[in-house]
Amino acid sequence: MKRDDLLQTLLDSYDDSNYPEEFVSEYDIMECLSDHDGICTFLVQDKEGKKCIAKCYERSKWGISDNSGILMCLDRDDLPKHIATYESDAVTVILREYIEGISLSRYATENSLSEQEIVQICVRLCDILGYLHHREAPIIHRDIKPQNIIVRPDGSIVLIDFDIARIYRSGSDTDTMFFGTLAYAPPEQYGFSQTDARTDIYSLGILLRWLLTGSTRDNKNIKVYRPLEKIIVKCTGFAPKERFSDVSQVKRSLLQANPKAQGLRMAAYTLCAALAVGLTVFAGVKIYRTVTYTPFTDNAIPAYMSDEERIADAVAYMREKYDTDMFDRSEEIATVRDLRVVLTDLYGYESDYVYGFATGIPEECDEYFIPWNWAEDQTVDRDIAVYVAVKAHDPVMVADWSSIKDDNGYYPGMRVAMNFAEETGILTGVNRPRDILVGELALILANADRVFDAAAQ
Repeated sequence: MKRDDLLQTLLDSYDDSNYPEEFVSEYDIMECLSDHDGICTFLVQDKEGKKCIAKCYERSKWGISDNSGILMCLDRDDLPKHIATYESDAVTVILREYIEGISLSRYATENSLSEQEIVQICVRLCDILGYLHHREAPIIHRDIKPQNIIVRPDGSIVLIDFDIARIYRSGSDTDTMFFGTLAYAPPEQYGFSQTDARTDIYSLGILLRWLLTGSTRDNKNIKVYRPLEKIIVKCTGFAPKERFSDVSQVKRSLLQANPKAQGLRMAAYTLCAALAVGLTVFAGVKIYRTVTYTPFTDNAIPAYMSDEERIADAVAYMREKYDTDMFDRSEEIATVRDLRVVLTDLYGYESDYVYGFATGIPEECDEYFIPWNWAEDQTVDRDIAVYVAVKAHDPVMVADWSSIKDDNGYYPGMRVAMNFAEETGILTGVNRPRDILVGELALILANADRVFDAAAQ
């Protein structure tokens, strides 16, 4: 049956008396977008020609009193705006803004998306979910999937379809019934426990896998860039406690998971920056080699600063970026505890990964971030701080898991990190090889942040 014939058949069966009189008088039906399970979705047009989406719920099947006001309280460009609600004895009609664009499912099918583009889409979705989850009464969407994300002509996205969204009720043990799309729904959405923010995080992980592989199921034959694969695994843990606890952690991990192509971009960027710095500061003063090579931006550390000024700048940078005062005690000796707090509180790594250690011979491995079983009060060497700073941003770079050390006691991953730090300027201003200060730790971390942030642009 042709589309026009299908619409006409629906219109022939359309009973005005079942629908709110005000809705029938003010809007004309242009197209039926879907009709199932007691919900009929129309593209409608008012008398002035403005298009809207009308979701019509059979009241005998849908008790939507808890959901009907959700869109009314939302005010963001990346969420559809509520226009009006009409009710009759048989039908409730909720009108929302019509979003111009195509679904993400179609957009991804028609375009060959790079890893970077996929990450950016998921980062934008994290921002939307963060707005919903962090409200005083958190809103859980519960149906995150490509069909419910619209890509506008300018490339921005909008999250739609709040049919099964719910307000999170603290203290409730379970939801009353299962809704959602099977491939994207977590176990608790089958009624095992109450859905919360981690429900949407699970679906976001499945969405990321689908964008990267074309499938919602894990397929060992399809290789996924390792940092992104780890995010997917963390998002889609069977039990909610195994997942990221907040969507902001997902966003941070996505931003830190640099796609493979960034290596070439960073090399080109650092070369251009080195030339620019060399021309700009040419005044007969010998420029420290690593500074001339660094891809720092104009508002980062100037080329001519004393080490004390660099440390003060780094402490201020870390305080502003991460909202932390842990580096204010800049004159104290840095300890292993400081490293672990940085990894968990600033970079969002899980405690088990940061605090765990191999029970046998210490070695670099996938299971633990720091391969050595150190006491919390053990002091930190410069090389260890560099290893942590580089690995926090790009674990793949240092993923040479071997217990073989060189004559200087370096593990392979540490050698890679130190070489990278010397080439890109991460060591700039840090001259103490052992027992570095908290301020010097802040400088190494700030330098690393700036290098990786510049490379990601």
